Amino acid sequence: MKRILRDHSKDRPYRLRQGTVPASAEARLTSLDQREINRLQQNLREVELKLKQRNEIMEALATQNVEAACETVLTILLQLLDVKEGAILLYRREQLNHFVAQGIDEMELIEKDLDQYSVLRRAFVMRKSVQLPIGDQFESAIPVQSPSNGQVVGLLYIRHAFPQFNLEQVGDLLDLSRKLGMTLERHLLFHQMEHEKIKTYQLLDSIREAVLYIESSGEQIYANQALLNMFPPKLVNQAQGFRHAYERATSLFEHVDQPDALHDYIGQLMNGDIPGETIELSAFRGNLLLSAYAERIAIANVEWGMMLVLRDVTKDKELDLKQAEFVSIVSHELRTPLSSIMGFTELLMKREVDPKRQKRYLQTIHSETVRLAELINDILEIQKGEDSTHGTQKEPLDVKQLMFEMKPMFDLASRAHRISVQFDPGSYRISASSEKMKQLFTNLIMNAIKYSPEGGAIRIKGSNQSDQLRIEISDEGLGIPEKALPYIFDKFYRADNSDTRKIGGTGLGLAICRMIVLDHGGAISVQSTEGEGSTFIIQLPLDA
Repeated sequence: MKRILRDHSKDRPYRLRQGTVPASAEARLTSLDQREINRLQQNLREVELKLKQRNEIMEALATQNVEAACETVLTILLQLLDVKEGAILLYRREQLNHFVAQGIDEMELIEKDLDQYSVLRRAFVMRKSVQLPIGDQFESAIPVQSPSNGQVVGLLYIRHAFPQFNLEQVGDLLDLSRKLGMTLERHLLFHQMEHEKIKTYQLLDSIREAVLYIESSGEQIYANQALLNMFPPKLVNQAQGFRHAYERATSLFEHVDQPDALHDYIGQLMNGDIPGETIELSAFRGNLLLSAYAERIAIANVEWGMMLVLRDVTKDKELDLKQAEFVSIVSHELRTPLSSIMGFTELLMKREVDPKRQKRYLQTIHSETVRLAELINDILEIQKGEDSTHGTQKEPLDVKQLMFEMKPMFDLASRAHRISVQFDPGSYRISASSEKMKQLFTNLIMNAIKYSPEGGAIRIKGSNQSDQLRIEISDEGLGIPEKALPYIFDKFYRADNSDTRKIGGTGLGLAICRMIVLDHGGAISVQSTEGEGSTFIIQLPLDA
């Protein structure tokens, strides 16, 4: 058998020919690699730039107010789209509220918004993106919608030369539209909350009672303007707009005369126990009287805090005291003449009296009746003057002329007195009620006649002092004791001495005079020396 031998030399692996790559081929390879690297680096830079721009848009929407953010966003958006003309329009209640534009005339933009066939109005009404040709260019409007209700709250307007956006540009536009819609809604909610907060503050500030609101956590304290006025803190920085509610609350405890009682009351409130009754407090050493009550503030059965209301009852208490005093004095003053009338009437009814005594009794009854009528009239006059709802009708009045017209009546009132009227040169025109002025001068002159029983001179002198009219009414009568001068214009006050006790009167005449003078914006005072006479001084503002 013939054996075939294999030639293993043919099984050697393939080997490259020894030598170097040609220089031209190596250069071509290097150039291709470098171009690819440069292209990749350029793409990377573009991606980094776009990422930076998108981050800047996010930062602007998150940190800037809406108007400033739109300026920033529009600039970056036009860079992303590689166009130069565009605008962002914002709407509130379907009306254009604000817009920013680059490369587009503002009036042109406003006219487009008003044109119902424009790309802007179509996008707004249809709530979808709209593109229309404009000459050799195109214009596109992309609606910005509220995420909660789909209402159009803005529009992105772009003017471009290319017929359509690429996918990346479409993504940028839609993403920006969504983010801008979220931002606008967030800002709208914030402004609504601020508006409601301000409205709540204004409502609380409009309340005349002092209000202190404390949240259940104790972290938030609010004091309304009435409380700020009632308890001013030691340090106030109103220029920075701080309400200093905590300082007011602290000041409240410092100035209340019963701090422990108030502290216990507020402690009950914070523990959820709202007392139904009010508590009576005083502050500033009894100069301020307060009535306090509290209300729990709960929303959807969740307790948020409590409101402490402090009502200034100082004037009410003073009025109650004055009314009680007035009733007591009136009762006493009425009882005196009534007792005389009843007593003498019973004598006449039950006993036989001689004509002479009967006449004396009847004269006493008549005089007491006259006194009673005068007292009732004066009380009604006082009551009418204190009632602020009855305004005095004023008109131009010449006081000098009025006084000379009244002089004959004063002369007839007493033959034992010499009444003189003297006025310095000048104008004596004031704005006043003629009837009230007659009542004022009649009361004062009849008072001068009454309290100078021995007669004498009564001098009426008028002078003009810049913008003030001054009238002095002097007598030579009994005078007023020095200790009685501070109270002479008080209701029912009469100087108590042996001479004046014999002279009748209601004790309301001078009180009525003061009331009339004050109602006319003037002042009244008296100078007197006991045993020598008195001078009453009236000052009233002259007409300009």
